[in-house]
Amino acid sequence: MRYLLPVAIAVALLVFFWPKPRRATPAPEDDVTTPIDREELEQAERELRESRGGRSLDEAEEDDWGPGAG
Repeated sequence: MRYLLPVAIAVALLVFFWPKPRRATPAPEDDVTTPIDREELEQAERELRESRGGRSLDEAEEDDWGPGAG
């Protein structure tokens, strides 16, 4: 009976200080609440498809500016 109080205190301390699982904090890009403007997205995709200014990587040889270029 004389060990009851120290054991109870030890159990209470273990329960109180036991490591609790931490909730994962969402990344800023995952915490998006702004709705997607579908019309604007479709318009931008349409403009990209109709655009003639784009070029493939094979056509962009004159833009070689990285290390060792020259």
